[in-house]
Amino acid sequence: MSSLPPAEGPDESPSDEQWEAFLRDAMEGGGAGAPKEASARDRLAAARVRRPRRPRRPRRPRSATAWLASAAPWTAVAAVVVFGAFQTGLIPRSSPSSPAPAPASGPAEAVSLPGGGTSDGDQCGTKGYHHFPLPAGATAVEPPSAASPAFGPQLSLSHYGYAADPEGEGDIVIGLRFTTPGTKKPLQVSRTLGGEGAAVEIEGPDGLVAGAHGLPVIWPSAARAGASGASGASGASVDVSDGGGGEIVVPAEALCPGHDGDSVAKSLVPPADSTGTVTGPPPYRLVVSLRDPAVGTLRTTLGLPAGGGLLSAVNLVPVARS
Repeated sequence: MSSLPPAEGPDESPSDEQWEAFLRDAMEGGGAGAPKEASARDRLAAARVRRPRRPRRPRRPRSATAWLASAAPWTAVAAVVVFGAFQTGLIPRSSPSSPAPAPASGPAEAVSLPGGGTSDGDQCGTKGYHHFPLPAGATAVEPPSAASPAFGPQLSLSHYGYAADPEGEGDIVIGLRFTTPGTKKPLQVSRTLGGEGAAVEIEGPDGLVAGAHGLPVIWPSAARAGASGASGASGASVDVSDGGGGEIVVPAEALCPGHDGDSVAKSLVPPADSTGTVTGPPPYRLVVSLRDPAVGTLRTTLGLPAGGGLLSAVNLVPVARS
């Protein structure tokens, strides 16, 4: 048996004494083999065994406060990025469904109207307002009773209603009809009605809901005369004798805030039963008034008071009595 002392550990090389003993045994013959040097894996394993291990600290669950504290800088950056995206439109702003658009109407102040005239928006809610001071009984029921027919120039409403355009907007259109009962003398009014135009007031239970003055009148008779080449068609006056008339357009801007043309026009129609008989007054009262020197002149020639050349008409009709 060799007297070679063993190495102290797998990670240590043989000492000089071990090599001398190895050589001596080799020369004598039959000696033990050369001592083996530990491999790198053995040396690492021995080192891990000898090195004291540190006790592992128990891992505590991370609190929400600690997480927010560590994430705060990144959260702030993310907030800035998101805000910038909103500002630049990269992220669409989500919002509840948009409310329905408000009814088309004008402001509660007098404004110029498209096509001519001025609104009575500053009189919204006023009761009994009329641009032209009307005489007593001017807003009474029409037409007059057949037992006591009117005499001299008269004005009535041939039609009225709401006319919508393809874009969903519209106007209230009112038809005018002139008559001269009791006389065959012609009535020729100026195209601009003495430069003052026509006035329209629509009043509900709570006062004025629409109104305008200085409104121009569309004269179909003058247009037909112009198309046929009749003389005097381009003159300053229009012959409205024998039931002649024209139309007035009341734009949406003449409506008081919160009212739309369609609803207002429907409220101008009186209720009726299944037979078409009117059973009561309409919810809204429509008054159209105008004045022209020709009206006063014709009245004077008939021996009537000139009345300032004023004419008026309402949408009220006689109610059938049971």
